[in-house]
Amino acid sequence: MGGGMFGNRTQYAPKRYGLSEKAPQQSLDYKPKPRVFISFHMEDKHQVNLLRYQSKNSDQLEFTDYSVKEPFDEKWKTQCTERIKQSSVLVVAIGEDTHKREAVLWEIKKAHELGKPVIGMRIYNDKNHTIPAQMREHGDRVVSWNLNELQNEIDMEMARRG
Repeated sequence: MGGGMFGNRTQYAPKRYGLSEKAPQQSLDYKPKPRVFISFHMEDKHQVNLLRYQSKNSDQLEFTDYSVKEPFDEKWKTQCTERIKQSSVLVVAIGEDTHKREAVLWEIKKAHELGKPVIGMRIYNDKNHTIPAQMREHGDRVVSWNLNELQNEIDMEMARRG
């Protein structure tokens, strides 16, 4: 997901990751796009789908979505664990009931257990919804719905982890 060329539109990935636009696979500075696991309450799926769309078509946001889009059960937990392991960061879409959702709380806990950074993103800028307790306890960063701000947090986490 993310970036891409539409007509004559300039790709964003080469600018963000220091790639040559003509031959990115030959660049010594090649850095893969971050793999982002998006954790969210199903009632907020429309906002999350908007984020996914924006990550595909934005000059401000560049990541690959590693979320599991299955029901919450044991198979789901196994899939989530593998996807979170493969992810660079977990982004929690914070809406009205996110802090009470068992699946979201499980994903946050699993990310912390696996040593993955967790970033919260408020999906409604005009609301101050409750941040999940696990995120507060770990001092996880929370940003507003701002593509540049979210990408900057992802980039800072990637840089911290080498």
